[in-house]
Amino acid sequence: MDARLLEFIGELRRAELRISPSEAVDALLAAAEVGLDDRETFRAALAATLVKSARDQETFDRLFDLYFLDLRALDRGLRTALGPDDPGVQALLASLLDGDGPELDPLTAVLLTGEAPALEAAVRAEARRVGLERLAHALQLGVYARRVADGLDLAAVERDLAALLRWLEARGLDPGQLARVRSYLELRLEGLRRLIRRHLEREVERRAWRRGERLVAERLADTPLFALTADQVTEMKAVVARLARRIRDALALRQRRARRGRIDTRRTTRRSLAWGGVPMELVLRRRRRDRPKLVTICDVSDSVRNASRFMLQLVWSLQDCFSRVRSFVFVSEIAEVTEAFDAYPVERAIEWALRAASVDYHCRSDFGYAFSRFVASELDTLDRRTTVLVLGDARNNYNDPQAWALRMIRERVRGVIWLNPEGQWGWGVGDSVMPLYATACDVVRECRTVRQLAEVVDELAHRWWRPRR
Repeated sequence: MDARLLEFIGELRRAELRISPSEAVDALLAAAEVGLDDRETFRAALAATLVKSARDQETFDRLFDLYFLDLRALDRGLRTALGPDDPGVQALLASLLDGDGPELDPLTAVLLTGEAPALEAAVRAEARRVGLERLAHALQLGVYARRVADGLDLAAVERDLAALLRWLEARGLDPGQLARVRSYLELRLEGLRRLIRRHLEREVERRAWRRGERLVAERLADTPLFALTADQVTEMKAVVARLARRIRDALALRQRRARRGRIDTRRTTRRSLAWGGVPMELVLRRRRRDRPKLVTICDVSDSVRNASRFMLQLVWSLQDCFSRVRSFVFVSEIAEVTEAFDAYPVERAIEWALRAASVDYHCRSDFGYAFSRFVASELDTLDRRTTVLVLGDARNNYNDPQAWALRMIRERVRGVIWLNPEGQWGWGVGDSVMPLYATACDVVRECRTVRQLAEVVDELAHRWWRPRR
């Protein structure tokens, strides 16, 4: 069971649930404490030790059902497959097993008693032995079912059952009773074959679920943001949420480690003299807590709206790692939408920012005017702890780019980062003024897909937003 639990925990981690080694140990101890008698108690014990967020509960439940079979349901299913109980035949077989009947294979004996947990354990162990690494789709079920059946030696079970029938016939059992026993044994054997196939179907389902989740994420992560359909945008929200959690967790962990400080070698050596030079007490060089500020400025015109949606979602998911996050949206006029995220859930706040902010969503983009208005109203709020993150394609519709405004912003802040959802081949072509703005930026990156967006934010989290020494 410990091996199965560790396999289950590994699957949860691959599904991007955060589970530390100590939490895995807690889960093993909890499972040992509650046992397997009550499946729901077992489920609750694992959930209490492994699930940290309500949004992860659905993933946990789905994988739990794939990993841990409901033995009561299995028993009911087996009994349904075996047909109605025949107390007379069962009593007869029980007496034979306890008496001087023919010697039977252990699996045959378990099959006759119909103990579902024991049969399930035997099938699972044999399936693990034959190896299911290449079991990927339903077309392979027949091949692997035969391998498991051969490993369990069902041919020997069939010989045992035939020998048992011959022995009953030799003892003078009347033909009607013998037919009842034969039918009963055939149903038992067929139930075992169904159990083997059901176990393999569950394995296919588990692999297909994991592969399907991965394929959806990979397929959509490489789709240009402007080409996503409404249904794909909905699917991508969950993908982006998982990406954000992973980046946030890594950033938060590094910040916690940084706050603890590094070993002060000189002071540690000096203090070790009291113990004959043995460093019994480590002295840490404490670091000043440095949580940067973040200002996002997103173009929400039709051409880049999906990119803005996902960047707002990503950045807002990282807000715990910053002392303050402020968000602005613009097409030509610029408006702050920070309060919407304080008042509404994130999804609703993003929709509000993309549809109901005090900007004209139907006018033509004017980056220069938006930057100049931002400088006029917000320049004094910027300082050296602030990073300005701009998302836009820099297509200015031949308006005045007013690059001086972006340069003024750069003089006040820690850095300006520009993420462009258009391919680099288009920068500087037509009405694009990206090369002009790039000279005032510290980082300029192409972000045409969610994968690129995630990679850039991940890079910023691990390199740009680092505590300064």
